[in-house]
This record gives sequence, structure tokens and C-alpha cells, in this order.
Amino acid sequence: MKKGESKVCPQCGEKSFAKEKKVMENWSVKELRLVCSFCGADWGLPDADEKTAAVNKAADRFAALLGEVEKSEKADISPTEDYGKFCRNCKHFITHPFKSLCSRTNQEADPMGECEFFSAKINF
Repeated sequence: MKKGESKVCPQCGEKSFAKEKKVMENWSVKELRLVCSFCGADWGLPDADEKTAAVNKAADRFAALLGEVEKSEKADISPTEDYGKFCRNCKHFITHPFKSLCSRTNQEADPMGECEFFSAKINF
């Protein structure tokens, strides 16, 4: 059975359409299940999609053509020492709906700008 097909639901007895429901595990999709669109009764797993199988087969052939490709290392995105030294994170930055100012220089400040007078805000 596929998403959108209709049948009589064994739980509620109504003619209903199959609706796809995502079963989550933490923040990732664990599996897709078909459920009754009226009562939500579980109808099982959907049939394998022919397009997905064809795409996987093509990807396998492409990988075989290129040989075994090593997976690259994951990028290191941990913040560096000078991360976040923007005016918006400075204790001298004054936020106003119409104008952003620097209390040290009394000039208009760009929230994403940087200067030599940066001093981090103290967050409590």
C-alpha cells in the first residue's frame, strides 16, 4: 500500500485514505508509517518506492565507476578565540529601534562591525 491509496479501515470501519506519519527518534526520522486519515490507526510500512530503488542503484553504479572514494573528515566548526567580537556583543553597544550607537565613541555602530575597543558583555 502507498500513501494516498484508500481502503476500509479495520479499526474505525470507514473508507479512508492512507496518510504518512513520521516516527521520530530524538530529532531525526526513524521510519515512515501509513495510518488511517480518520482515526490514526497504524496500517504498517509503505511499499518500497521504485524511484528510490532506481536512484540507489544508479548511485551504486556511479560509486563503482569512481572506485572506492574515501569519506572526507568532518569540518571543525568549533568557535575560535576571536569568535563573536562583533559590536552587537560589546558592552558599549546601545540598541535603539531607529539607530544603533556606540557609547564609547558616540557614533553610529554597525551591529556586525568590529573595532579595537571591543569589550564583551557580562551575561548573568
